[in-house]
Amino acid sequence: MNKPPVLFCILLLLLHVAPSKQQVSTPSDPHYWAGVVEFRSDRASGETVVISTANRLEQYIDIINSGEANVTDVLVFPEGTLNGYETASFVPHPQEQIVPCNNLQYERVVRDISCAARNRKKYIVINLTEKAKCPEQLDTRPCSPDGLYRFNTNVAFDREGAVVSRYRKFNLFGEAGINTTTYPEIVSFETDFGVKFGHFICFDLMFNEPALELVRLGVTDFIFPTMWFSELPFLTASQIQQGWAFSNNANLLAAGASFPGVGSTGTGVYSGRRGAITTVMNHEPQTKLYVVQVPKMNFPNAAISKIPQPKGTPAEMAKLFLKRDQIDKYTTKDLPMTSNAQLEERVCYQSHCCNFTINYSVKSNLQNTNYYRYKLAAYDAGRTFDGFADGQITTCAIFACSSANYSDCSGRFGANEVYEEAVTFNAITIVAKFADNSETFVLPNNVDTSIVPFDVSDTEYLVVPSVGDPTPHNIVTYKLNNAHSDLFTFAIWARKFERHASAGANPSSLVPTLVLIAVGVAGLVKNLW
Repeated sequence: MNKPPVLFCILLLLLHVAPSKQQVSTPSDPHYWAGVVEFRSDRASGETVVISTANRLEQYIDIINSGEANVTDVLVFPEGTLNGYETASFVPHPQEQIVPCNNLQYERVVRDISCAARNRKKYIVINLTEKAKCPEQLDTRPCSPDGLYRFNTNVAFDREGAVVSRYRKFNLFGEAGINTTTYPEIVSFETDFGVKFGHFICFDLMFNEPALELVRLGVTDFIFPTMWFSELPFLTASQIQQGWAFSNNANLLAAGASFPGVGSTGTGVYSGRRGAITTVMNHEPQTKLYVVQVPKMNFPNAAISKIPQPKGTPAEMAKLFLKRDQIDKYTTKDLPMTSNAQLEERVCYQSHCCNFTINYSVKSNLQNTNYYRYKLAAYDAGRTFDGFADGQITTCAIFACSSANYSDCSGRFGANEVYEEAVTFNAITIVAKFADNSETFVLPNNVDTSIVPFDVSDTEYLVVPSVGDPTPHNIVTYKLNNAHSDLFTFAIWARKFERHASAGANPSSLVPTLVLIAVGVAGLVKNLW
């Protein structure tokens, strides 16, 4: 047999080992490529903030330079996983069009990410602790003794490493020592592939501004670095991410900090009404890049390629710490444990009424076994988010209880507790009336016992104007069309912004500590910043 020419062998070798270089997406392409990073956020024992920042920066650069990232146009990293209060960095104003790479006015975290964006020709969005000289412009609030602000800040770099956008978090979650801007910044940036991105951070998702203001301005693609602390029954990370993207019919690129022991995980890319392209909730800490092809919203017929991720079993997911919502004041009725039932029920909290139609079946012989029971619930009143902000909630819901005691509603069975999937929901319809105004945000809301949302193809969501009301209202219908025996929550859930202002501002921020965690889980936190 003839041997192949040496030159041919060399070419084959080069093709095999050289990293693939994909064509950059263009405005005429129906898709772009995005990478979102779930990044482990706990700090090694004995590791100083300075050393931890250097180690994390090295990991960031490795991810940016990885073969998996080759195809991406934009990379997104999560909240609070790069630097800290002691290693805060100056960040140039986007109007200055500065490339911080090798510019010693800026700390290494900003310089090196700028260089990586330029070398790899990618848009990169990081979240960091920013420092800035105080005061700025018309802000007359007191400065810290060292004359510096500290902000929880997103920084977007373009393909040349220039800072093209900067957003400072407004709705803080108990982050002592961190300042806010006087008013919420409404921030977006254009890309060379024809997509404008708005961006905001974690707890901002629960408020009208800046997130929903960007939607009202016509932005359809969002970058969302987060260190979310998940809560049942309505606010686990992927659950609320999918609901927010669905209700706004927007692309959401969510990158989550990973520390399941305190409730932090949740990374994914969601394509509006078509649901999750990929989503992950972890029971073990993880650092991983997830790469997907995102259909552009101005190409409504663009193909979508979903990438399912392995789900943790309910026993594995019991390792993920979850907070519990303040559901004790809800109006509820029990789902009767009756085999092969068709139930029509109405539940009202004062004047807010929810209509349920449920077809379900119940296993027999459940004596001496663990199983989830279910409540039908209605609520229209306030709550606190761990004391850091107050909010008005309106909901119609079905949620699970791990015992007959109401205190165990929204509680799960432990990792070593065996239980039966006793109830199979064949079909659910929830119908209720919600206000139709800019201060009310309504979304479909569900999660299964593995703490991930159902695929949207299993559900149907319909909003039609109500007739004859003195103020505008909508009739909202939410249906489960495919059978599920792993249901934990199925709900129409709304935030009403008019009755409670954000409690996010820390005007003086004189406390020299960055707190990244809610009071409710503070006792569990070790080795964070």
